[in-house]
Amino acid sequence: MKKWNRESSGGGFTLIEVVVSMALLTVVCTGFLMMTAANAGQLSREQRLEQSNYNLSARAGEGEGDPTGETIAVEFSLEEKEGVLEIFEQYEITGPGEDTGNHMTFYRHR
Repeated sequence: MKKWNRESSGGGFTLIEVVVSMALLTVVCTGFLMMTAANAGQLSREQRLEQSNYNLSARAGEGEGDPTGETIAVEFSLEEKEGVLEIFEQYEITGPGEDTGNHMTFYRHR
């Protein structure tokens, strides 16, 4: 029977060490890829919401929107002089695709 001589061994890795290390590396890489995909999805949703808000603001600036019937009165006054009353009417504009629930409330000077 041949005896095992540790000093004459090639000093490489065994097959089980290589398999275990590859499995561990695969798990770590999969975790990083899943986190990256989740972040990309979140960034995509935020970008769509930002674009939708920009479109709603542009439409409101062009005079679109439905009056809600609510008003805000703001009085500007100095101590010695009579104040000036400014009235703002509330409007609401809804984006296309009612299911998204994306709407904006804004005020216009009367």
